[in-house]
Amino acid sequence: MTASALPAPPSHQHRIVQLDGLRAIAVLAVFAQHALKAPLWMGVDLFFVLSGFLITGILLERKSRQQSYFGYFYARRARRILPPYVLLMIVSSLLFGLGWAQHWQWYAFFATNIGDALNQSGHDSLNVLWSLAVEEQFYIVWPFVILLVPQRALAWVAAALIVGVPVLRAIATPWFDSFWPIYYLTPFRMDLLAAGALLAVTVRRDRDALEPFKLLAVFGAVAALVVLAWLHLHYPRFRAANTPLSNAALYSVSLVLCTSLVVIALQSKGIVKRLLCNPVLVYIGTISYTIYLIHLTVLYALWPLHHSRLVTAALALIVTLAYASVSWFAFERRLIHGAPRRGLAAPVATVRPAPADATRTSA
Repeated sequence: MTASALPAPPSHQHRIVQLDGLRAIAVLAVFAQHALKAPLWMGVDLFFVLSGFLITGILLERKSRQQSYFGYFYARRARRILPPYVLLMIVSSLLFGLGWAQHWQWYAFFATNIGDALNQSGHDSLNVLWSLAVEEQFYIVWPFVILLVPQRALAWVAAALIVGVPVLRAIATPWFDSFWPIYYLTPFRMDLLAAGALLAVTVRRDRDALEPFKLLAVFGAVAALVVLAWLHLHYPRFRAANTPLSNAALYSVSLVLCTSLVVIALQSKGIVKRLLCNPVLVYIGTISYTIYLIHLTVLYALWPLHHSRLVTAALALIVTLAYASVSWFAFERRLIHGAPRRGLAAPVATVRPAPADATRTSA
């Protein structure tokens, strides 16, 4: 494969369309888990890897250009994150009351993962915000690491996190009575973000660097899926076991799956690329952040109507897509990209915060 055949590293001038398609698959997996009780909790992990890849690429680009670095990054994050987040809190308050306000500090400071780990949270529909908290906490530190660490050494930092975090999960297991703190807290989940960062550093150094790993990525994805399916069928309580083995290994298997899927998407061509670039998937990926934010709220609003699971899921999907579409066209698109202007290259496929996985009541 020539250098031009591989999508360029993220920058303000390039859009990696197939990653939008992959993001759509991730958010649909999260929706299916909550709406249909499908064992697809690893959908949120895919968002973490995508986030690590895209945001690390953007930060490396800003660093190399010696342009506005922190101001650009954090202003962009605020425009992307805050308006739909505030709207969600308003909608949740109208539907389910202000129970979250007694734990306002977790919501005000993007620390709901800590609140969830301590059993101090609002309505269960807001549990999805734990993954947003993980990202925001990680990205308080990671831009400083990228700025201060040489690019070659940055790859070693990311690799060290990938290796070290599962060990940390195993060591920390006896500290907790359940697996939830291991699942929710940033130090135990940042290996996924680091895996995406490692891919970004690798591709930036050599745009053909992932070419030799295409088949390995396919094998890794298939093997990880087989392992996860086998565990679900034969040891359905493995994830909740809260043992050093389960906490260390299970999320590392998910890391292999999600990292492999990102490599496959980046190297895709032919039917795989056409699938990921399908306009419907690309559109769902584009609005996936707000889909992630609102979908569980919609489900909790519909569940008391006592329709069948399939009918409720279908209605929730329609309402969720409508809400996310209105939000996107009403204000999100303009806040992120500004007013559309002719003759400009399409903007980068911007990172959406990872959608949440399971809540305590729906996992």
